[in-house]
Amino acid sequence: MAVLVVFAGGRSSRFGRDKCTYIHGGRRLIDYVIDAGREIVDRVVIAAGQNAHLYPGEDVIVDSPRFSGPLAAVDGAVQLFEDPLIFAPCDAPYLRPAVFRELLRSEAPLSVWVFPNGRVESTIFKAEPAAAREALGLLAQHRRNRLDDLFRLVPTEFLATEKHEIEPTWLLNVNKTQDLSGVAPVFRHRVFLDDFFLRWGEPPLARWLRLGDLDALRMELLRYVEVGLFSMAAHVAKDLGTPSFKALAEVIYEAVDIEKAR
Repeated sequence: MAVLVVFAGGRSSRFGRDKCTYIHGGRRLIDYVIDAGREIVDRVVIAAGQNAHLYPGEDVIVDSPRFSGPLAAVDGAVQLFEDPLIFAPCDAPYLRPAVFRELLRSEAPLSVWVFPNGRVESTIFKAEPAAAREALGLLAQHRRNRLDDLFRLVPTEFLATEKHEIEPTWLLNVNKTQDLSGVAPVFRHRVFLDDFFLRWGEPPLARWLRLGDLDALRMELLRYVEVGLFSMAAHVAKDLGTPSFKALAEVIYEAVDIEKAR
């Protein structure tokens, strides 16, 4: 059995109104995600956070008080379920069942999609609850709220969209109404074309949080660059904290930003 958890607790500030319940093609945006999931999973729940009032009569779960943002939904779900969990945002109306099917086929505790340009799509992933709980405990202890930290702590299979014939458009979320045109993204670089499983002996992030070991972070950053996980490298550079590393993080974020053809 598997459960799809749909992130639906955001403020949708850039969209101008709640995105999840926005009607497009006669259906709410969240309905496209739910329908794609129902072909693969046994149950669909909505992590609605402060927006629970928008889903009367639907299967809604409560966010964990230990976090804010998507991690609050993840923590709430892994404490509630033992079955494999698939997470996806409510504002990804082009999702297809194959996206979820391939995530579940991975035998790793976590699996997540990576675009050809090295950007990890961190809001669409699979997690085994038992494997995620310890990592979430550490993140809560250190008041970390970044979703990508899970992939830095828990053994993760990074899945290449190109290898699995997953159209990048299927993974795109909607920030503005113009994004509903469904056009294909444009990639300036193609560096991540095969799956990569990463398991650390001692996760560098954990070592840094516990001991302040900056050398561990530098090693982590280099590893991500070597294998083409550029957005992960940017997160590490940001943690390193010096002006030069912060600038590097911004350069990488800009390089892996998704450009949508117009």
